Amino acid sequence: MEVVIAGAGAMGLLIGSYLAEAGMSVSFLTRREDQAIELREYGVTRIQNDRERTFQVAAFSDLTRAPRKAMWILALKSIDLHNVVEKLENNVHPEHLMFIQNGLRHYELGLSTSIPSVSAASLTHGAGKRDDRTVIHNGVGVMSIAPIKGGQKLSFPLFEADSPSFPILHEEDAYQMLLRKVLVNCCINPLTAILELKNGELLTNNSAHHLMQVIYGELAAEYPEIAKKLSFSDVEEVCRSTADNRSSMFVDKRNKVPMEIDTIISAVLEGHEEKMPTLKLFETLLKAIDERKEDT
Repeated sequence: MEVVIAGAGAMGLLIGSYLAEAGMSVSFLTRREDQAIELREYGVTRIQNDRERTFQVAAFSDLTRAPRKAMWILALKSIDLHNVVEKLENNVHPEHLMFIQNGLRHYELGLSTSIPSVSAASLTHGAGKRDDRTVIHNGVGVMSIAPIKGGQKLSFPLFEADSPSFPILHEEDAYQMLLRKVLVNCCINPLTAILELKNGELLTNNSAHHLMQVIYGELAAEYPEIAKKLSFSDVEEVCRSTADNRSSMFVDKRNKVPMEIDTIISAVLEGHEEKMPTLKLFETLLKAIDERKEDT
């Protein structure tokens, strides 16, 4: 199977390493040609439990060099999605597209695109990017995959990469899967970004842990159908399994790039602002931080 991963950040590199290990032909679409050169020449290296493994991959920064009839996995920031999807629709015409973004906004994009088969994945792995071609797998989670439209048949070959270190699960309802993941993100990401804590520190910092409980309580009251399947203990377990990780929002803040406030927090708050005052306050604080970065 031929797979193109658009985006070679921590999660893109992690997924690519496991797919390549399973024998798939993996290519990366990178933003910079120098990263593409590194990946072509030296491969992608995964570090887990002090063990390093390197896998050969292809890479390119020019979309015209994309292979035809490949499955595409979009491991990009949400802000870049519309532009890349439009280019794929007009120039590449992939048979299947998979989104792995945080949040909810890409669900509607998946429904509206002319690409016939679209799925979404939700990942709870912990991963950190050491350099342009090296990823540290520092927390084993799950990759759950569900169809958005066109069924899931074309994504089935990905399940060949299922392993104890990279378990892959099938789910039926993409929207419910994404909503469950975004509620976890709402409990973790704002706090870690504002307080500059690693995920695991939300369990050991008593005040942060209390705030996380407050946010979960607001979310559970407004989304009871998800709360039945997602307990506060489940949120704590995500923190525990990714204890050494910095959330994507924390990393974006540290790198002074726009945080995914709209797709993670604002999408959940819509129509519920008065019932979730704590999360609304955090949304405002994070937007103020983003505005401050724009002014510097």
